[in-house]
Amino acid sequence: MSSTRALNYIDGEWVDGGSGDWIPVVDPSHLTPIAEVPDSDVETVAAAVAAARRAFDEGPWPRLSAAARGDVVLRLAAELEARLPVLDELIPREAGCPARLSGLMQTGTPIGMVRDMAEWAGLLEEVKSGPIVTAPAVGQSDVLREPVGVCAGFVPFNFPLLMTIWKVVPPILMGNTVVIKSSPLTPLASVEFVRACEAAGVPAGVVNLVHGDQEAGKALVAHPGVDHISFTGSTEVGSRVMAAAAPTVKRLTLELGGKSPSLVLPDGDLELAVRGTLFAAFMHAGQACVATTRLLVPSGLYDVAVDLVRKRTEALKLGPAEDFATDVGPLISEQQCLRVEAMVERAVSEGAKVLTGGRRAVVDGADGWFFEPTVLTDVTPDMEIAQEEVFGPVLVVLPYDTVEEGVALANNTRYGLGAVVWGSTLAARAVARRIQAGTVWINTYGVLAPAPYGGYKQSGFGREWGPEGMLEYTQMKHVYTSLDENDLDCRPYGLVGSEWP
Repeated sequence: MSSTRALNYIDGEWVDGGSGDWIPVVDPSHLTPIAEVPDSDVETVAAAVAAARRAFDEGPWPRLSAAARGDVVLRLAAELEARLPVLDELIPREAGCPARLSGLMQTGTPIGMVRDMAEWAGLLEEVKSGPIVTAPAVGQSDVLREPVGVCAGFVPFNFPLLMTIWKVVPPILMGNTVVIKSSPLTPLASVEFVRACEAAGVPAGVVNLVHGDQEAGKALVAHPGVDHISFTGSTEVGSRVMAAAAPTVKRLTLELGGKSPSLVLPDGDLELAVRGTLFAAFMHAGQACVATTRLLVPSGLYDVAVDLVRKRTEALKLGPAEDFATDVGPLISEQQCLRVEAMVERAVSEGAKVLTGGRRAVVDGADGWFFEPTVLTDVTPDMEIAQEEVFGPVLVVLPYDTVEEGVALANNTRYGLGAVVWGSTLAARAVARRIQAGTVWINTYGVLAPAPYGGYKQSGFGREWGPEGMLEYTQMKHVYTSLDENDLDCRPYGLVGSEWP
């Protein structure tokens, strides 16, 4: 795959970014350039919003039936499936996700989700009619759902195709139009997705794509023509998005940071729990907001658990993403490597011990941004490494004495995105009800059933995926119909014609 220039897509046309500046896209396994995208200026962002606005206000898309929009999205799914060979090569190269995992997590499952969502398109046409009321007059109330308008979606670097799908397919199925802002680190999967939209016959202006760094993002958040923002990223940036969206009172869906616990109950299968936790912690070099970065085990099992974790972690293969033998690939950037390294060093300075890993790594045949899968022990719950998101391959192991203490430890962060509980079904289900997280898995990890996905506390609000995620892109309207001829001159409210002009 040679280095190429990928353009913005605005109103059905591929265009540059106006500024004349270009952002290189680098393979994080080898540090080689694979493409470049425009660093779009404010005027380019405004043109994308204007195109989406026209398509919503004047175009046919919002006025099509849900079934007709669903048919277009089914064609989109077919177009994406035809691009699987390209996507399966592309995403490991731009995102650094190991190829052995990428085909399932990054491409196969997300494309299947497109078909699922197409089946839910009729949610918009459901009308909830209340009972006929008789006081103060006879009337009928109906509650309708309508599209919001122009939706802006911000795609993070770690799951570029999945997140593009989540930020485009639900809003357009509900009759909205969108402007997608790609990650400057991994923009190419978004480009392939938009090419599939074009081939599937999505009308011009319904889906628009802009590339760029911070200035483009700020311009999109602040633009008065945008009605809804869906942002996935860190809690710190999410709070700034909230502040920038406040003057125009935009609707928000925020999926932010996480510090997910993996809680092993006394009757849990420790071997299964360790294997599942290490997969969840290290699968994409820890670059997932729902990564389980805290393993909580009963004190009586702590030494056995630590030994299991060490042996299994040291058996993991660190390598370039395109190698099917690789378990843990590179971090996305030099900046992220420095961040992970600094957080581990601070943890050690606070008294934590490195059980295994803890350093940047040199990998034969690859010059990328690699960091060893790292496990820390002797960590206290108040340490930064046990409280804050690392977004790197770092796991801490913490003991607890009672289940009550384990639950409190699981909830002892500002985040609440995901969690895992390992134990007998009845015990684990009871504990899951007490975990403060938007998704709790029991004796497994990462299954995205057709259900709402999102966070508690500072992990954000609003939901993606599932029918509930579709409804995030609608607004409710109450329509009251009078069935009483006396209602016309407001007599039921005590007014007579002479008192009302």
